[in-house]
Amino acid sequence: MNTFFVQKRRQHFLITVIEDLEELKPTLQKVLETKLNGKTLTEKKVFLKPNLGYPKPAPYTTSIPLMKEVVKLFSIIGVKQIIIGEGSTSKSSSLENYRRTGMQEALEGYNVKFIDLGNKESTPVTIGETTHFLPKVLLETNFRISLPVIKLYNDDKGKPFISNAVKNFFGLPPKDKYKSQENSHLRDRLHENFHQSLVEIYFAVKKFAPFDLYICDGLQIFDGITKKEVTIDWGKIIISDDAIEADLKVLELLHKPVPEFLRKLSKKREISNN
Repeated sequence: MNTFFVQKRRQHFLITVIEDLEELKPTLQKVLETKLNGKTLTEKKVFLKPNLGYPKPAPYTTSIPLMKEVVKLFSIIGVKQIIIGEGSTSKSSSLENYRRTGMQEALEGYNVKFIDLGNKESTPVTIGETTHFLPKVLLETNFRISLPVIKLYNDDKGKPFISNAVKNFFGLPPKDKYKSQENSHLRDRLHENFHQSLVEIYFAVKKFAPFDLYICDGLQIFDGITKKEVTIDWGKIIISDDAIEADLKVLELLHKPVPEFLRKLSKKREISNN
């Protein structure tokens, strides 16, 4: 386990790199102690946002062993309820994806409630001159954790892209607010200006209901940058309290270039902190 405390301007960020799944529970316990600073999550509601955009197992979606370890820990802590929420990016619903990946069966017996975010009431959030929509259920929870799976592929311009902490927010907005065609299964509007949408959704989430932790699943990485899709057995888990820093750390470790949306986010944050 390697823990870094990154300081940029007047902000401090925590980043932990775990080399083995067995390290996750004790490491997460220490991270929670640091984040909570004496407070407790007992009898609180915890929201978990995995990547369940497709009815496929890891590395297309967040791995079941990782999710199970996190759910186990919060069950031991004695939280009031664990809410798992996702909005599908495929033709199938997120509830169907939850079942077909085997995650529902794996988490039976735990105090877990699954919510299809595509069916939940949303609230408008204005960022600059743009309005986005986020599910109200986020405000009903006390501690929010994003659990993306790390995926590499090319964006719509053919440039190297990372789907991880920031991109995982795309599963929050309701599809019906972003579909350009009634029969579309995508949030088409978000892809019209893809990188700018990522920036806006990031700030919308931060303004509306910021997430407390990011547990990035790199046990297996999907690599679709080449024409032949491959699975990389990376074996790492990245924990951070900041989505931007989580993405940057993954790119640093994998020796990959920083995509446009992360450059924009880093610049905007630097300007706002001056």
